[in-house]
Amino acid sequence: MDDVVRALARPAVFREPGALLYAGNCGDLLVAAQAGKVVLNAWTRRGYPGLDLGEALPHVCSVGGWDAAYPQDWGLKVHCNEGVKIAYVARGKLVLTLDGQRHELTEGQMFVVRPWQLHALGDPNVVASQIVWVLFDMGTRRPHEQWQWPDWLAWPERDRKRLTEFLSKNEQPHYQASREVAQDFEQIAAVVATNDIDGGEIRLRLTISTMLMHFMQQIEAQGPALDQALAQSKRTVRIFLERLHHALDEDWTLENMATECNLSRTQFSQHCLALTNTTPVRYLQTLRLDAAHQMLLVNPDLPVTSVAYDCGFSSSQYFATCFRRRFGISPAETRRQPQVAAE
Repeated sequence: MDDVVRALARPAVFREPGALLYAGNCGDLLVAAQAGKVVLNAWTRRGYPGLDLGEALPHVCSVGGWDAAYPQDWGLKVHCNEGVKIAYVARGKLVLTLDGQRHELTEGQMFVVRPWQLHALGDPNVVASQIVWVLFDMGTRRPHEQWQWPDWLAWPERDRKRLTEFLSKNEQPHYQASREVAQDFEQIAAVVATNDIDGGEIRLRLTISTMLMHFMQQIEAQGPALDQALAQSKRTVRIFLERLHHALDEDWTLENMATECNLSRTQFSQHCLALTNTTPVRYLQTLRLDAAHQMLLVNPDLPVTSVAYDCGFSSSQYFATCFRRRFGISPAETRRQPQVAAE
């Protein structure tokens, strides 16, 4: 099973960092930098590798980049970010896998990754490349939540709103960077490389603001079609439900499923009914029973009790009752009659 399939097999459900967001902290990059395989210059917080930002640059989780002079033996495995990542390929090339889709990026291109998007960098390893990025914590983890740009981004509200629309209602993964955007990223890399956070913070605020302005102008010139559905709560529930069958062992209730999506129980239930034609609790039980059915066929030596617990049932007796009600035979009989179960 490759990294993409493995991550999709246990992807992020929406919680705060440190729980089930599966936010990567670029540990492989840190190890490679410590080994001298790649040059890493970054100012960061929350465990991302680099110099600690302290109180500087609020809302920025990481800013900087790597410079790999030759092909590497590492890559960044599939993960989610704790914010919106805007990055630029300054030299070389990079394979970006975004929600299972593979994109080959070359020098001069940039890409955007939202917090709910599973992504990996490398194929599976990184090749010779220089990458520069800014990772903003916008206070959002879900598609329908309101974006909060840093206060130091001294833009009129209308421009903040416009940029938010371009990035939340249009999920084009990559762009050819304009000359101005490319120069802005090069300046960002140069400031971070000084390792002088106190002396460079003001310059970096101005340069990041200018980069975003040029980027917004570039997107606006393309006249992208905005899809309102991308930023609605129904999409949050859709993503959650699509990934739910890979987190069946969690102690899910209607309450905490709705909480994961930052919605009321009524909103969550209405969206679930519209998407699945059933209630959240029934949908969850169907997923659990189907998963258990498959496990019993594929893993004949796995105890029935283990199957029940792995699929989220609190007791093997309750599991057996639900299983018989759905499939007409017991879990043990399923193994003895695989041809019937398969049908």
